[in-house]
Amino acid sequence: MTAFRKNYDLLIVGGGLAGSVLARAIALEGFKVLVIEKETKFKDRVRGEVLLPWGTVEAKELGIYDILLASCAKEAAREHFFYSGKASEPRDFRTTTPKCTCVLSFHHPEMQEVLLNHAAQAGAEVWRGAILAELRIGLMPEAEIIYDGQTTTVSARLVVGADGRESQIATLLGLARTIDPTELFTGGLQLTGDIEIEHALYFFLDAITGRGSILIQNKPGNFRAYLLHHKDALPRRLSGERDLTAVMKHFAEIGIPKAWLERLTPHGIFATFDGAHRWITNPTRGNCVLIGDAASASDPVWGNGLSRTLRDVRILRDWLLKLKDWSRAADAYAADHDYFFQRLRRAERLNATLHFSMGERAESRRQRAYALMDNNQELNPDVAGLGPEARCSDYVINTLLGE
Repeated sequence: MTAFRKNYDLLIVGGGLAGSVLARAIALEGFKVLVIEKETKFKDRVRGEVLLPWGTVEAKELGIYDILLASCAKEAAREHFFYSGKASEPRDFRTTTPKCTCVLSFHHPEMQEVLLNHAAQAGAEVWRGAILAELRIGLMPEAEIIYDGQTTTVSARLVVGADGRESQIATLLGLARTIDPTELFTGGLQLTGDIEIEHALYFFLDAITGRGSILIQNKPGNFRAYLLHHKDALPRRLSGERDLTAVMKHFAEIGIPKAWLERLTPHGIFATFDGAHRWITNPTRGNCVLIGDAASASDPVWGNGLSRTLRDVRILRDWLLKLKDWSRAADAYAADHDYFFQRLRRAERLNATLHFSMGERAESRRQRAYALMDNNQELNPDVAGLGPEARCSDYVINTLLGE
């Protein structure tokens, strides 16, 4: 293999949502950007496939909302909430969110391909099937990259790790990750079939048993369904084809209409993940910085992962364009990231306790809290609509939990 040397303003490791959107944003400003992505074709895995209303605000700020809508995404204007099989009045996001925005749904691999292609069209250089072999941090970080049968030495003003929750960059930087105790689990799979229902977000909760489900269409004739449960609700973690029958049984017990399930067939992968929050405080070192799941992961039960990733991208983009010193920009981003992530974590933990605590005592507290929120919207955290700006003061928490 022949060694070459190339210089860039920005080297991004990971070409998924975080890496591709950041690459596009910075390349559009005339900077020299390289994205390396180990996958030559994005594969389906159990991942988030919705941007919540607060996340679609970020998508619009970053200029990708219309790109997604014109290619692989569809707006879901309403949420239907079912509690123990009974439907509540649907929520219209267009009239109940600060920016009057909807949910956006899509098939995850299609979204990745679309956005990485747009990063290349904006002027970013993209290497697919590239492997990071070595990273040397410093004033001008250097990386050894194996690509197309050659080893290339790449230097950059800033290296961005956008390589997921098992981030290689985080490991190479020696950044310590904090992990909360697990409270909730999320399992996901795809369902194929045609059911005549509104394109909307469907949330089913059977809270006294500690179980819930989310259903949303991610492409024509196909749905993504999630099984959500408290750590004590099921005797073991479900996974694989062997558990598909059990998963469908849980869906029916939680409240997904029998007529829907009869017309939907599971396919692809089913896997369950723990919902423990995990994060790196101050996710930057030696002119390298982490974004998205590489920096922090929220509880997937609440569907904030993709929205949180775009918040990271938008904050880092703004600081990089504001400050000539990108080391200072990385530090400023890291401080902002830590602040908003901890606010989101606080709100999600409240949601977990309020909606998924099991038993009669928890159910009594929950019904009292629901009545309070119905009578006073300022007591409703509304994580889906507000994200890190959710209403989650000590007063709100103590009032809802009766403490």
